[in-house]
Amino acid sequence: MSDLALNKEEPLQAYGLWKKGVEKALGGLEFLHKQTVPVLTILFGLCLLVIYFHISQLKTQMVTTIALRGADTYARESNDMREWYAVDAVQRLHVLGIKASEDAGEVDGGISLPALLSSNLGAQLNSGRSGERVRLVSKYPFAQTEDLGKPMDSFQGEALEFLNQHPEQSFYRVELVDDRLSLRFASAGRMQQGCVNCHNEKVESPKRDWEVGQVGGIVEIVFPLHSLEKMTGMNWRESYGMMGVLVILWLGGFGLIILKLRRVSSELEGQVQHRTAKLYETTRRLVVEIKERKVAEETIRQARDNLEKRVQERTGKLAASNAELIREVAERKRAEDDIRNLNSQLVQRSAQLEASNKELEAFSYSVSHDLRAPLRGIDGFSQAVLEDYDDKLDESGRSYLHRVRAASQRMSQLIDAMLNLARLTRAEIHTKTFDMSAMVNDILVDLQKIEPEREVECVVANNLLATADPQLIRAVLENLLGNAWKFTRQHPNPRIEFGHGQYKGQAAYFVKDSGAGFDMAYVHKLFGTFQRLHAYTEYPGVGVGLATVHRIIQRHGGQIWAEGVVDKGAVFHFTL
Repeated sequence: MSDLALNKEEPLQAYGLWKKGVEKALGGLEFLHKQTVPVLTILFGLCLLVIYFHISQLKTQMVTTIALRGADTYARESNDMREWYAVDAVQRLHVLGIKASEDAGEVDGGISLPALLSSNLGAQLNSGRSGERVRLVSKYPFAQTEDLGKPMDSFQGEALEFLNQHPEQSFYRVELVDDRLSLRFASAGRMQQGCVNCHNEKVESPKRDWEVGQVGGIVEIVFPLHSLEKMTGMNWRESYGMMGVLVILWLGGFGLIILKLRRVSSELEGQVQHRTAKLYETTRRLVVEIKERKVAEETIRQARDNLEKRVQERTGKLAASNAELIREVAERKRAEDDIRNLNSQLVQRSAQLEASNKELEAFSYSVSHDLRAPLRGIDGFSQAVLEDYDDKLDESGRSYLHRVRAASQRMSQLIDAMLNLARLTRAEIHTKTFDMSAMVNDILVDLQKIEPEREVECVVANNLLATADPQLIRAVLENLLGNAWKFTRQHPNPRIEFGHGQYKGQAAYFVKDSGAGFDMAYVHKLFGTFQRLHAYTEYPGVGVGLATVHRIIQRHGGQIWAEGVVDKGAVFHFTL
């Protein structure tokens, strides 16, 4: 066989293979077309399985993340409490002759060591919570701790080794603890100056060469995950129930579509049969008339052709109408699915917002009731010591007690500011139109009554009306004007101005002063909670006023910004 013959057979073979592939593909499409309902059902089932596994995975990730965040917060609060106790309590009480020791409960005038107090406090907090533990673990345990002589397990050893190299980070692992899947979380316990002095001076200390910042041990928190899974179980059951509802709705809607298509098909078949019967009758009559009227044969043939053409046109239009109807039904179903998904997300976000509000209310209640009593006790006892033992104290002791009273009173002011911030930002807004100029004049009069000896030039624009909540806006103006009054105290020619202008097509109000001003490089810190740009001794304050102003303006849908120059004053603009 020649090469030419071989070259001719190769394209023929390729064409045959291509033709067979096309035939198989068409056969597969024809099979899918005939089995539309089973194929759609299988695809819908696969989608449900994918959603189910995805929700399960999200559940596990969410539980682990919540547990990790709670453990991290717990560890940071424990470290902050221990550092505060070591610096602000132990060192100050040491000056008064009250020393920290391992056996503080057996010694008069003694207090517990910071680490021992933190360990006992963690055990007390978790005494009623099954599976939860908070422990301090170290290579050099205290003589009174329950971990004395106990070897560290693998997690504690790895955590201590890792945190020695990376003290600013945390170490965690999910594993079985007492046959429960739990999160084990560890953070570094670093030595402070007071801790180093105490540990290196004590003869009974197991290690006496500590340095500031060195990792002395780890704070280990064990958090069972099953409690969080129980907390989130109801939401997941609702999600699974929603999936079941979707299945039922899908089956119902698909059944209605099939019934509708069958009904339309039956009606079309009846119309075709009826018209075909008429056509047959007409044809029969034409055949009879052909024998009698040969001249009309061509006319009758044309009429029959026209009739068939009209039937085809109407059939095509009907098919197009059916296709359009199917498309509209599918689009409506997709729209309904989108609406259901949006409603579900809205319900979840509402639940999250409600939970956050409840936590904020609980925190405010705790702050207002649990912190005020100890502060009053500190202030009262300090005052009693100053009054009853004034002749027995030297100047340094009296100075320390005055500083204790000043610190407790300042902390009380911080608590009041925090509660006021929470109350104002959650208060319901009642909008009405009022005279803002008159309100500014009233506030300036009150400030002048507090310091009648000061002479401040006050310029207030007249008849400035605003539509907002009068009580909340009064809080805004009291903070802004109070700051202007305070920061012009050391200026030789103090001046405060209130006026208005335009910003992006709407009214903008401003409070301007000629006081201390500020560096624009730190303008981003102005409206943060507890952020201060001046020393407390020079300009007293708690650092919450501008944060309160910022939140109130945001709740009114407005904006606030500031401009300032050091020693040349500042101006605060805001819109509503």
